Amino acid sequence: MSKLWKSIVLGLVFPVYYLSLAQSLSAAAGFNPVSIKQQVDNFGVGAKVGMKLAQGERLRGSIESIDDQGFVLTDRDGSRRITYDQVAQVRLAQRAYRAKAEIDPVSARRVVVNLGVGRHAVVKFSGRELHGNIQAIGAAYFTLLPDHETAPVEIPYDQVRYVEKNITLGSTIVLVVLIVAAVAVIAAVR
Repeated sequence: MSKLWKSIVLGLVFPVYYLSLAQSLSAAAGFNPVSIKQQVDNFGVGAKVGMKLAQGERLRGSIESIDDQGFVLTDRDGSRRITYDQVAQVRLAQRAYRAKAEIDPVSARRVVVNLGVGRHAVVKFSGRELHGNIQAIGAAYFTLLPDHETAPVEIPYDQVRYVEKNITLGSTIVLVVLIVAAVAVIAAVR
């Protein structure tokens, strides 16, 4: 592979990588033990989570119990008590919810909570599919503002068959431009 080809490919790949890294760092920068407690409370007992501790250690497991000072995380090695001030970041291990035979409203809600207010999501429920931004998250339903519409829609968790983060139009355009550029470079090099 020529040096020109490598330079062009790296020139296309690194901006996308740094953009995603910058988004991740900005999300992690907002460390606050109160918000960690809120996240853990919202995920609830039984949720499978991944977390990064303040010292840099990474853990994965299920939340076994929750109290005012912390929670117990269980993994294949056993149980471990963790206080909220030890946690730098906590995320739900499951990035998307897909109903199997029966709908699990608790799992659907966990994914919506993990996505958070303002995130763009795709949701399948009651025979419909909507793409839009999450406006509010409640105990029994969440509110989504569909793309190109002005009226929000309340979606009960017990009707959700599928929910996950959806890439935005801007991200799709950037991705398409990068793919087209990569194909053009490959064609020019050959």
